[in-house]
Amino acid sequence: MSLPENELNYTPSRWSKRYPHEEVLRQFGTLAMNVIKNARSTTKCLLDIPYGSTERAKYDIYGSDLPNDAPVFIFIHGGYWQELNKDFGGFPVPVLVANKIKVIAVGYDLCPQVKLRDIVNQIKLAIEKILSSVLDSGCRCVWIAGHSAGAHLAATLLHDTKWIERATERGYFQLIKGLLLLGGIYNIKPLIDTSFNEALKLTEDDIKEFNLTTLNTKEYKAIHNLKVIAIVGECDSPIFVNETREYARKVMSFVDNVEYILLRDNIDHFDIVENLLNTEYIVTRLIIEHMIV
Repeated sequence: MSLPENELNYTPSRWSKRYPHEEVLRQFGTLAMNVIKNARSTTKCLLDIPYGSTERAKYDIYGSDLPNDAPVFIFIHGGYWQELNKDFGGFPVPVLVANKIKVIAVGYDLCPQVKLRDIVNQIKLAIEKILSSVLDSGCRCVWIAGHSAGAHLAATLLHDTKWIERATERGYFQLIKGLLLLGGIYNIKPLIDTSFNEALKLTEDDIKEFNLTTLNTKEYKAIHNLKVIAIVGECDSPIFVNETREYARKVMSFVDNVEYILLRDNIDHFDIVENLLNTEYIVTRLIIEHMIV
């Protein structure tokens, strides 16, 4: 059965050239579980560190035996704010930890048990807790990455001027040297007319506050000394490709170091993160290049 156009546009698995959509999802899930299992058996880690009061409000640290001042790479998983968990944050672990970079995979509550607003607030709380901890440890380089809906959650940090002001006053925000946005979704309004909204239950207030492509950024203070890299694969949904390019352009209006990258070679919505297992992958190389100083 064919999908309505809007549903198709917001179903990235339908655009992969590697496998049929059900198979690409199955492969992604299987690989993620194998990767995280291996990471936990071969890498020194601290699991299920709570940052909030709910079961999912926890994060995992990989490379916990690295020096206290080691750079930190925070990863926020995707799943349309309604699926998956922090176990899908294992793809960067093997290569980055081998390069003396700690990886922190963040979990969060999911819709419909909570609202999108709750998740956004959870991510800010998690980032604050992590930044406070690593600041005390002597770390001076943190990158925050997100995949798909996780990219949206990472990007919301840039649009909360009060949060930035508070984090700056506490000495946290200065630790963030970059945001890496992978296969992100930034225009959430069209989701109202898709099946994904059955769990999201987006309201007009949600659209007004969290639809990143339409937010008014004219009054934002310029953000210096922070790099934003927005990356998308050519075999992601064309909507995601366009949104990534347009969002990067929007961020350029208030962040002074922004890069947009379209990955060729049939990279899709899923192997854009799966390939982080590969040392020679362009995104892996970018991370290491920017974090090892």
